[in-house]
Amino acid sequence: MSLVTDTEPALIALDWGTSGQRAWLLGADGGILAARSAGRGLLTTTEDVDLNDPGAREAAYESAFRKTCGDWLTEFPGLPALAAGMVGSAQGWADSGYRTVPARLDFSSLVPVTHRDGVLHLVPGLRIPSGAHPGDVIRGEETQLVGVLETFGGPGGSLTVVLPGTHSKWVRVEDGIVTGFTTAMTGELYGLLITNGILARTAADPVADDEAFSRGLTAGRRSRGLATEAFGARPLVLDGVLKPASLPDYLSGVLIADEVSHLLHDNDIRVVLCGADELCRRYATALADRGVEAIVLSEEVTARGLWRIATAAGLLEDRLERTLKP
Repeated sequence: MSLVTDTEPALIALDWGTSGQRAWLLGADGGILAARSAGRGLLTTTEDVDLNDPGAREAAYESAFRKTCGDWLTEFPGLPALAAGMVGSAQGWADSGYRTVPARLDFSSLVPVTHRDGVLHLVPGLRIPSGAHPGDVIRGEETQLVGVLETFGGPGGSLTVVLPGTHSKWVRVEDGIVTGFTTAMTGELYGLLITNGILARTAADPVADDEAFSRGLTAGRRSRGLATEAFGARPLVLDGVLKPASLPDYLSGVLIADEVSHLLHDNDIRVVLCGADELCRRYATALADRGVEAIVLSEEVTARGLWRIATAAGLLEDRLERTLKP
């Protein structure tokens, strides 16, 4: 069924992660009619909840859902709703499970949870089982991948998708099939180092310093070891080479360069970055430093991915049929 441009709401879509929510009200063509964010992630939602009590956990998630989307649920009764992220984890509203890689990004099988206004459908994550090497998991970023492929107009060819964040993902896609991925906890390491320990005591309130970031990229490529290069920020400040307020950008450069050095492969010809603007800018700079010109997409492709998943799962059929009737 072909889609039409229309402003009538067709879907409530959520990216519900560990620390927050992003919610979109989407039209029949997948366009964003309204968007909002809230700090009601898994940690906040379950902060005072006994996770071993399923009823209490479910009530907490339903309350958080209504606080974020209650007005949409009231104004547009019966509107389909879809969520991805940690809301579908073992500590979430319900466990939506994982699909084992290699996997095609169709996600036609969703996990429904009922609430007083209807049903919220949860998207499963992706996993690589542990064997001789540790496995890996994706929970939430799979919707970004769907959105990236939708933006490119099809799944053809090889693609490396880099999703910067607290836990950055490097995903390899072949003709629409996820063949593998790797997680780097670069963002989390940065947060820990810049708020705890000796570097936190050395740094001052950060100011944007692209020169310090570039210096950090150079240091991160030197292969003396991440722990060694990270500590190098301290003597640079003590010797007056680096301002305390520039230490955060220097450290960011060191960490991102180390990540890129280990995870970028020679056959990564088409590289797509998708995420927050500033993070993508930093990663694009690091990749360009290695001779790779990445394509940068807005993190709003997550909404597009959720809409595409809902369409493939048949959640929007009734809405689209009503829209298309003369």
